[in-house]
Amino acid sequence: MIIDCYPSAFAQWDSPAGYRSKEEKMRVIQRELSTHHQPAWRVRDRVQVDNSTLVDPVSGELRNVEWTRDRGQNVWVYEGETYAKQYFPPMLHNLECPTELMIAEMDYAGVDAGIFHTSPHKGLYSFQNEFQRDAVRRHPDRFMRLIMVDAHAIPRDPEKAAREVEDEVGAGGRVGLQFMPRYYYQPAVETDEGNNEPWDDGAMRPFWQAVASMNIPVFFTLIGRGGVGADVYGQSFHETYMEEQRVLIRWMDRYPDVTVVITHGLPWRSYLQGDRIRFPDEIWKIFDYPQCHMELMLTIQMGAIWEYPWKEAEPTIQECVERIGANRLMWGSDWPMVGRYCTYRQVVDQYRVHCSFLTDAQREEIMGGTAARVMGLK
Repeated sequence: MIIDCYPSAFAQWDSPAGYRSKEEKMRVIQRELSTHHQPAWRVRDRVQVDNSTLVDPVSGELRNVEWTRDRGQNVWVYEGETYAKQYFPPMLHNLECPTELMIAEMDYAGVDAGIFHTSPHKGLYSFQNEFQRDAVRRHPDRFMRLIMVDAHAIPRDPEKAAREVEDEVGAGGRVGLQFMPRYYYQPAVETDEGNNEPWDDGAMRPFWQAVASMNIPVFFTLIGRGGVGADVYGQSFHETYMEEQRVLIRWMDRYPDVTVVITHGLPWRSYLQGDRIRFPDEIWKIFDYPQCHMELMLTIQMGAIWEYPWKEAEPTIQECVERIGANRLMWGSDWPMVGRYCTYRQVVDQYRVHCSFLTDAQREEIMGGTAARVMGLK
């Protein structure tokens, strides 16, 4: 069985999707695009520009822009000029990915099942939970899902947040919890107040104790806690990322029986030196904990730099297998976003066809065996 640990399905990107207004949702999207590595350009002549039309690079304040569409894609108007960024592949001309589209891609590429992830820029957490719950209900043999709660609000009422998770678990289907520290510190909605204390204990303890009792895996999206305008792909990001790893290590010390998955894998792009990703030894210490698993997702970050079949990534994949073990690695696509660079079948074939150093047993683990165990499939 081939399981994609990171497919997506979502409503139209420029719809409110649970937020109080379309304008509030577009501010969340603007923050996402303002630090993203995909190039932006001026629409009238396709001249490449930086992200300063979206965010003030000094203060981190979002610019006042007007959002509209051009040829089916989101664009923004700033000081009379129209700009664009290809965050989604051009094929998503209606800025949505229905569940049925994801299934069609999976069928064509020979993928049996997938685990839906989520993020605030796809919709408010309650909206996304309902959207994905419905998808799993309609296609229980094809999808599992990750629950999301409003991370910044958990310390204000941890019991309420725990009940939300419990209700989602009770709704049925194979589920896990996705926790994104970035939005614990810096909420997606600008008017909300974030937290300064680490998320592994303190006011968070009742929530985590309740989650630990639910017998579900927890997927952690570690991208550091840098400033709102921080370059999450640059070297300045390294220390904040390592600090988040250290917080997760403390968390695993407290909850040794909870299965943990690090989403997206390691910060591949920010450790690129020449044509090779080179990690410090410290970054591997978190995998001394046998409960800790990792998603292998290089293409979404490196696809803008390397070409299929991404041979330059193979030494790093091999290092992950040697240091972590194939039985704790899970292949993921981040489709349809990775369609900026390749087809869905090519993302599958990176591991199904290439990486000749992998044994058949290792391929089976990476491409489905590990994910099946994490999600409790027999």
